[in-house]
Amino acid sequence: MFGLTRKTVRRLAPMRSPLRPFNSKRSVIDRMEPEHALYGIVGANGLVFMMWQTSQTWEKKKFMVENFTTSLSHLKAGRVHTLVTSAFSQMSTSHFLLNGLGLYFFGIEVCRLLGAKRFLGLYLSSAVAASLCQIGYDSYQGRKTIMLGASGAVNAITSFYICAFPHSTIYIMAILPLPAYVAGGLFILRDLWGATSTSGNIGNVAHLGGAACGVLFYRRLYQFRRFF
Repeated sequence: MFGLTRKTVRRLAPMRSPLRPFNSKRSVIDRMEPEHALYGIVGANGLVFMMWQTSQTWEKKKFMVENFTTSLSHLKAGRVHTLVTSAFSQMSTSHFLLNGLGLYFFGIEVCRLLGAKRFLGLYLSSAVAASLCQIGYDSYQGRKTIMLGASGAVNAITSFYICAFPHSTIYIMAILPLPAYVAGGLFILRDLWGATSTSGNIGNVAHLGGAACGVLFYRRLYQFRRFF
């Protein structure tokens, strides 16, 4: 789905907040190492995955569906928290591994660049936005679906990575090496094509919404740099 990456030689400077005074009583997140934020997200996804695998009774399955998937019905029932919790939720092993690999290989560079607090902000905000995009699109299409998965947030991290390191190499399916900006364009085309399909169970609009969040996040922090 995402492939592996090769680190670039040139790096962007980590984001700083020069106007904020030094505060010895910083929050836990402010003191957190960037990589620990990434490992925490991966671990949370792994924990919810194990919860799915051990939900054998009807009551447990009902709890997981009500609290770790999201849809318009969930929101109408007041379960707004599912916009976030569904982004840590994968039922199948393949879904968990694909999202986990994409999150790690792109996220390790992005978390070092952003720091723990902004990285968590990117993941959580894009998760909510991606879910809302898919819910809105499905409602417009008259479809009643439920969603789960970290793909929207992972796409946000991927698109941020591509904006920051456009000339790094991304290996499609771990075989075909492409410049990051070319691979990113192919990812977008794939999801645009998928969004026009009336069949399938992939949240392509959530993917696109997440990718847009990553680009906007980069635009807000760094402005766009010339690719060529």
